[in-house]
Amino acid sequence: MTDIQAPYFPIIYVRGYAGNDDEIENTVADPYMGFNLGATKFRQKWTGAVQRHYFESPLYRLAKDFGYTDVYSHGEHMPTDMEVPAKSVVIYRYYDEQFFENLGHEGDIADINGRRRDIEQFADGLSDLILHLQERICGSDIESKKRFRVYLVGHSMAGLIIRCFLQNSKVGKTSAKKLVDKVFTYATPHGGIDFSVIGNVPGFFSRNNVDNFNQKRMKEYLGFTNSQKNRNPNDLNGKFDPERFFCLVGTNWKDYKAAAGWSSRLVGPASDGLVRIVNASVYDSKSKTHSPRAFVHRSHSGHYGIVNSEDGYQNLTRFLFGDVRVDGILKVEEVSLPKKVQDALNKGKKVKASYHFETVLRVRGADWDLHRRTTAEESAIFRTFEEIFPKNGKPRSPYLFS
Repeated sequence: MTDIQAPYFPIIYVRGYAGNDDEIENTVADPYMGFNLGATKFRQKWTGAVQRHYFESPLYRLAKDFGYTDVYSHGEHMPTDMEVPAKSVVIYRYYDEQFFENLGHEGDIADINGRRRDIEQFADGLSDLILHLQERICGSDIESKKRFRVYLVGHSMAGLIIRCFLQNSKVGKTSAKKLVDKVFTYATPHGGIDFSVIGNVPGFFSRNNVDNFNQKRMKEYLGFTNSQKNRNPNDLNGKFDPERFFCLVGTNWKDYKAAAGWSSRLVGPASDGLVRIVNASVYDSKSKTHSPRAFVHRSHSGHYGIVNSEDGYQNLTRFLFGDVRVDGILKVEEVSLPKKVQDALNKGKKVKASYHFETVLRVRGADWDLHRRTTAEESAIFRTFEEIFPKNGKPRSPYLFS
């Protein structure tokens, strides 16, 4: 059987939400459910010359750069006569079952008994897939099973399926949860989806499970108890190490074209067109620790999407396979104020001022960014004077990147 060698564990990719039956049909028809899509972009070099930049796709690059492979053989998915390698990319095809059960049916996607399929059911299936993958890769080799771990990668709603599996004690098997080494999410609404004009996902917008993004419903499937209902839904709640959970956040809201552009218009700036920046990362209230995170100027999906980007791929592979971590935090010692303002501050008056902090992080010589927050792209870090220099309490120093 295949030997397990860290850090090159198998990767399970979970795709995001499909909003209607046509999207689900297109998803099911794709062997890789979108993970195979790349992009061609025009970029300007430092000389001013414009050149094309080709990103082949996350799947193909994992194969080229690290020797990963898929689990298809002769038209079958993980057939019994196939030796599954440790360096495998597995697509969790949770839409397949409900699609084929509902051929010829109209309305919301449900299972064969007419029940709506929920996040909990998808999370249960993920648990089963992890254990099945362990069996297929390791067989009866006890030592190999001990070394077996898996990476979970999810886009959008998929991140919530992953968290439901990890955080809800009533969902999935404990043995499967212990096998998860790291989690990486692209553009997941960990704090829900805020429509700043009309509130947090109203009832009339709930067809095809969109209620899964309402904070009340999120706390249900994330396993929050009654005494924890006041906590934010992006709280890992002590169920998974936040240091091993990376959140990639998109900031390009203008290029998200879903729902004929209505989504980006309703959600507005400081978002990826669907998920607001403030809702796109996780933390753990028990350890008081934020997960590592990076911001890239990509939209939620589509031609300028976050998954099919070089920026996303670089963050993904560096988090999964890297052995060095750097955190950038700006400690503001002093801000010069006009004399009249400084005199007023000295007399105990409140300073009404705010500041934007911009940061761009890239590998030397690269023409893509690992992390980017700028005022022009409406994603700069915002702090008020009192947040930086509070009279009481700890300063909110700008967290630049990880």
